[in-house]
Amino acid sequence: MAIMQKMNADLASMDFRVLRFLRLLLQTGSVTRSAELLEISQPAASRILARIRDLTGDPLLIRTQAGYQLTDHALSLQGPVLDAINSIEAVFQPPHFSPENSRLCFRIAATDYAAACVIGPLMDRLAKTAPHIQANVTPLVPNSFSMILEGEIDFVFYAGLRVKGDLIVKKLFTDSYVLLMRKGHPLLELANRKGLLDPPDIAPYRQIEFSYPTVDRLRADTVMRIERDEAPAMLSVPFFTAMPFHVANSDAVAAVPSRLGGQLSAFSSVVSVPFRSGAQFPYYLLWHERGQFNPAMRWFVDEVARTVA
Repeated sequence: MAIMQKMNADLASMDFRVLRFLRLLLQTGSVTRSAELLEISQPAASRILARIRDLTGDPLLIRTQAGYQLTDHALSLQGPVLDAINSIEAVFQPPHFSPENSRLCFRIAATDYAAACVIGPLMDRLAKTAPHIQANVTPLVPNSFSMILEGEIDFVFYAGLRVKGDLIVKKLFTDSYVLLMRKGHPLLELANRKGLLDPPDIAPYRQIEFSYPTVDRLRADTVMRIERDEAPAMLSVPFFTAMPFHVANSDAVAAVPSRLGGQLSAFSSVVSVPFRSGAQFPYYLLWHERGQFNPAMRWFVDEVARTVA
């Protein structure tokens, strides 16, 4: 027990120079040459060798008729010593990320808006430069904000800033609104005359509102209301991409972000028209502060910024 305690104390006080000297000694078989390469004096080298001999219980280097030779135990240490030095050096190497070879999977919480307008185009771009990178997108829900704090997801795409915790927030862009409606809708003539529609224009028609998650619950996007606190729409849904199905066969209207409105109208029997001049919202990318110096996280943030630029 006492021997073990002494060895632990000796190892605790050992510096990296001892390992470096041992590696040189095993390579050169010479205390003098090892001291020269390590740029220390001969007495200092002798003291280090004595310390290593004390720790290993082996002389390591012995005088023979053919000159100094390494002992069998010393020869057996060459691999372990090199592995130990490489492991220690690896600890202090700056983190490195190689996107072209990485198989990392980024865990993302987002609405279908971000999935269609940001993440989809991002992954299309990365298919050429980082073909093995993956993205696992889960629905953005109130619990997503606690999940990112606990390390269960990496990024949140979000349109609000009332978030809790040590989160880093990067603004990606500002988007406006368009109205989705069926082709041949009675409002299209008015929209063509005015160039856009306002809340009073759509008041007589049924409205489909988007409900977005906050840190505590789902809230309705009130952009279509004349007064923010007026009666809610008859239908509120948490999916922008469901809007065309709700408006295609009725006179109902739905406000969606401009970046998404063009895509939805291109793939369905609905049209989009500008809505409510000055109604805009900023869109953000959020991640936890613990990933601020992670090169993979920084790379992903940069790629998102390039995609939406």
